Amino acid sequence: MSPDETSLFLVFGNHTDIPVDVRGAVPDVWGEDNLLPVIKDPSGHANDRKAPGGWVVKTDLEGKHWTLFNVGTRNTYDLAFNRDGELFGFDSDMEYDMGMPWYRPIRLNHMTMGADYGWRTGTGKFKDFYPDNLPGIANLGQGSPTGVIGGKGLRFPAYYQKGLFLFDWSYGTIYHAKLSPQGSSYHAEITEFLSGVPLPLTNGVVGNDGALYFLTGGRRLESGLYRVDYKGELDSKVLDLKERSKGKKQRRLRQKLETLHLKPSKEKLSFILKHLDHEDRFIRFAARIALEHLNYELWKDAMQPGLSVTKTIALSLAIAKYGNDNDRLKALDILLEMDWNTLNPTEKADFLRGIDLLLIRMQEPISSRYTERIKRILLPSYLAESNAVNEEACKVLSYIQASKIIAPTLGAMATDTGTESMKTQYLSKAITQRSEQYGQDVENMLRNMPNAQHISYAKSLSYLNEGWTPDLRERYFTWYGKALRKAGGKMYTKFIKAIQKQALLHVPEDSKAHFLALSDIKEPEVIKEVGTVKQPVGPGVNWTVELLMSAYEANKANADIAYGEQMFKAALCVSCHSIKGEGGSSGPELTKIGSRFTVGDIGEAIVNPSGTIGDRYRYSNYYMKDGSVVTGIVINKDETTLELSTNAFALDSTIKIKNDSILRVEPSPVSPMPPRLVNSMNAKELTNLIAYMLAAGK
Repeated sequence: MSPDETSLFLVFGNHTDIPVDVRGAVPDVWGEDNLLPVIKDPSGHANDRKAPGGWVVKTDLEGKHWTLFNVGTRNTYDLAFNRDGELFGFDSDMEYDMGMPWYRPIRLNHMTMGADYGWRTGTGKFKDFYPDNLPGIANLGQGSPTGVIGGKGLRFPAYYQKGLFLFDWSYGTIYHAKLSPQGSSYHAEITEFLSGVPLPLTNGVVGNDGALYFLTGGRRLESGLYRVDYKGELDSKVLDLKERSKGKKQRRLRQKLETLHLKPSKEKLSFILKHLDHEDRFIRFAARIALEHLNYELWKDAMQPGLSVTKTIALSLAIAKYGNDNDRLKALDILLEMDWNTLNPTEKADFLRGIDLLLIRMQEPISSRYTERIKRILLPSYLAESNAVNEEACKVLSYIQASKIIAPTLGAMATDTGTESMKTQYLSKAITQRSEQYGQDVENMLRNMPNAQHISYAKSLSYLNEGWTPDLRERYFTWYGKALRKAGGKMYTKFIKAIQKQALLHVPEDSKAHFLALSDIKEPEVIKEVGTVKQPVGPGVNWTVELLMSAYEANKANADIAYGEQMFKAALCVSCHSIKGEGGSSGPELTKIGSRFTVGDIGEAIVNPSGTIGDRYRYSNYYMKDGSVVTGIVINKDETTLELSTNAFALDSTIKIKNDSILRVEPSPVSPMPPRLVNSMNAKELTNLIAYMLAAGK
């Protein structure tokens, strides 16, 4: 509920479509807006999801009028207002992307009106510094954000009453965020408030008694209700939690611009244009959104030579979305007349994003006159700029096929190996040890850290089809072999392979085998050769849940966990499930299964896998117009074609079907995990398997 108790704010994840009749503060011109093609998650996760991602909507208490408030989050579960009446959310990461240049940690977002936070599927997530999205105000590493609550009403010391409490389910931690006004937004100081192992936090509330109450549970875990109170002396006076004077003037200016998102006024055009280059990023973002809500004819000619750098770039972003190709080319002309050498690093990054968006939204390819001008600007200082500018310049130059960048980029990829600065967005070992389910992947990666900047370069170069010599290709594809020896999220290897696959499209057919072998691009094997895996002796049993539970109780005292690991492989569990980072990824991770499920639950999942199927792993039945039925899960999608993975044991087993050949789609009631996988085992062998799973591979 809003602080004035007149409206409700609801938050939705990136798998929920915005109803067509719900619009408002965010102009409906969002797009994927990536200059180079996006590589989607090889596991198929969120591959059919497009912009604008997760969203917040505001409605009255009767639910009669609905206003889209902001967009672009991944999977924010909860919202809270601070003492100044400003809205905040705690957004999720995608742990499969760890180590990649597009990875974004969990973060605290200041959820302002009209904002876009830049979530896109796969490799397409916007960088924090892109001017056409807003950044989080604090990155917290890895986790599964759930509850967010304000401290107002707590009988705690004033420090805690003034801040926000952020709940992380997977690492069992409640963080406290101290918010200090910074312009029209905030700086957040994050500290740990409490933690537990296990402590799967879901939500909390400030009780009428001034204590903090919170719940644990979720995903079939046993729930608990906890109470946290304060035993020390407190000031007897009621703490004044009225809006702070610091930052009030800037917040009022931003809010004044935000009102124009819902009530556009052409009389305010000069006011809007004035603030497009305000020093405060949140204010100038609000000004550009206000401009985009006005009729384009009113401001199409506002971009003229001589404006400030920031205002010129803001107008180029807006024109890219609303203009025609002639307008976009005029904007590009003005951008390219700017003196690159006088721009600071932030302005250079914004300048490149302005070029990006103009090229992305262009209906027809630009002429060589423009590509040569871009080369003349960017090539002289290429790789001598900040990391952010170098990465973005590599992307633009690859897009326009500037082959001169190949040799220097490969040189940087061979010599620039520092990764310490890249570790700052990942959790410390003190926290990762709280979660065996997720922490091991983080620790493995930090011990063998990939260079995210090099991966960005490699991805950009994979779209260059000109200028390659045999020697350059030799160096480039050798890099893939080195990258594959690094560790990252569960899709790390598959993403590297997908980038390499794109690069191979530009290699002559008779050379592909050589470069494929040169890069030694092999995914880690999840199953040893059949001859080396101990197979069940039997005799087998047609297992039921009751029989399984009885067998486990009778034999658990003498369980052999090492033998159980062999059964985990023999039953092909390892093809789809991982324990402590080893195994497949097409099924749920099982490291923490013992802390979340009973033996009966595990038995039910094994014996009757179709009884409960998680949405993420559920296949769909595609009923075709020719009378056939195709069953699978989407791993790639475009406007005309779906690519489905049809075999959970082999993600590379795919089929493509045309959208216009589909009659209807229904969720499959049958799990991709077959039943009876353990029916060749005797009681002791099945007990060993379950004991191994419960022991989390120890």
